[in-house]
Amino acid sequence: MWGEKMRLGITQMEIAAGDVKKNLKQGIELIEKAKEQACDLILLPEVWTTGFLFKKLKELSKTTPDILDKLKELSNNITICGSYVVDDKNSDKKVFNKFFAINGGEIVFEYTKAMLFGVTGEDRYFSSGDINQNNTFVINNITFGVSVCYELRFPEFFRKAAFEGALVHLHSAVWPISRLEHWQILTKARSIENQVYFLCSNGTGISGKWELAGHSTIYSPWGEQLCSLNMDTNISFIDIDLNIIEQARESLPSLYDSIKYFK
Repeated sequence: MWGEKMRLGITQMEIAAGDVKKNLKQGIELIEKAKEQACDLILLPEVWTTGFLFKKLKELSKTTPDILDKLKELSNNITICGSYVVDDKNSDKKVFNKFFAINGGEIVFEYTKAMLFGVTGEDRYFSSGDINQNNTFVINNITFGVSVCYELRFPEFFRKAAFEGALVHLHSAVWPISRLEHWQILTKARSIENQVYFLCSNGTGISGKWELAGHSTIYSPWGEQLCSLNMDTNISFIDIDLNIIEQARESLPSLYDSIKYFK
């Protein structure tokens, strides 16, 4: 039986494409709100400081080191998670989309988005991460899985994390409202099939040329919607009970059966 308990939060915000100062101010306000609510971990959307202003991503990536330093200063009593545009020094035009977990003044985990959304041209501006890279990390003896945006459509990423012991899965995204139904169905499905607490943080409003879907949500291991931010800029949080994961997996052992036959 797992005994650890944590208060976990999601954020949702309008991501102004290319306006780092505005985005950072808004994001820090949400982080501070999470700290006031004694959240142990807070999840922010994909590339929340810059958005997807493709032709300026190389330039915008230069702001990320200072931003990470600022977030390290804020991370003494909280783990801050989300993704950022990071310069690919081996390319004259490409960058990485990197997910960082920041805790206690340090980057304790990083993951590079592997699946790039070619429909919008991500593959022309981003270098992809290794498909076999580790996508789990441990905080407070709890294993977290990680994925970013388009990877939601690939259940292999989530199964891989579950096979490595993930009890909670964190998913950062900039997902359009035109595919809101897919967002709602797939996020719920990932929680059910892997029997994890599933946290997903998305942007809201207009970001560049895209209207975003919002609906950042936390699901239980049974796929129950525990909270949703709908279209609001705000935070929401829950106190997770890991015993519920054990109960779900014992009473309906689909994950255990998958581990038995497919791991």
